Order: sequence, then C-alpha cells, then structure tokens
Amino acid sequence: MTAATPPPSPSSPPSVPPAPVAARGGHRWVAPAVAALVAAGAGMGLGWLLWAGADSAASATGLRDAAADAAGACQAWQRVPPFSALKNGDKDAPVQFNRALAAAYLGRTAADLDDRYKELGQAFREIETRLRTYEVEGAEAEAAHEKVTSLCTDLDD
Repeated sequence: MTAATPPPSPSSPPSVPPAPVAARGGHRWVAPAVAALVAAGAGMGLGWLLWAGADSAASATGLRDAAADAAGACQAWQRVPPFSALKNGDKDAPVQFNRALAAAYLGRTAADLDDRYKELGQAFREIETRLRTYEVEGAEAEAAHEKVTSLCTDLDD
C-alpha cells in the first residue's frame, strides 16, 4: 500500500501561481470614440442636407454631374483669399493653398465632363499651374485669381 500524500496546509503557498486576471478597462475609450465619430458624421450629413437645398447644384448626385462639380469648385474657391495671402507667411497659407488646388481639380473635372464648363476648367488649369510652380505673385497671378472668381460669380447667376 502506498501512503497517501497529505493535503497542503492552508498556510502553505500553492505550488502553482494563480493565472493573472485580465485587466478590464483598457478599452473603455473605444465605445465613446466610435459613438462620437458616428455622431459627427451624422451631424455633417444633416448639415449638408439642410445647407444644400433641392435647388442647389452642389446637392445633386451622380458620378457624372458636372454642374455639382462646378458648383462645388466655386464654393471652395469663394473661401480662397487673394494669392498675396499665400506668400505673406500667413499661418493658414498651407490650408488656403490646398483649398485652391482642390477647387482647381474639381473645376477641371466639371470641364472634362461637360463642355459648358470648358472656360472655367481652363481658368482653373491656370490656377493649378501657378500653385504647382509657386508663381502666385504679381499682376498675372492676381488676374488669374480674378478670372476664376468672375467665372464662378457668373456661374451663380
């Protein structure tokens, strides 16, 4: 007969350490962050719906809607200051530069889709060239800026 081993006494430590308990709470920020992102997206969508009524060209849908592209380009262009602001060291100059370039791309897209926007597309092509080469100073640059502004104003009429 073999002798039975006595059970460990309650005061002796266990021979195998207990498994660590997984910490909870490290991911508590995920749900609020996702909720905030969804709420922000819904708010932006609602704002767009309220701002762009049925009579607004920018509210149109469709992959080939040149009028919506032209209107969007001109709406962005309205917030582009004169080119002198891009060279004067203004802290917002990179933002304005990007906005002007984005408007130029969208204006060119409208012209590619519909010949009615050909002149607008050519004017925006001039803007794009000036922005890419950083030639945004002088009378010719200001004239190019004013031409797009004028064409966009005519587009609204």
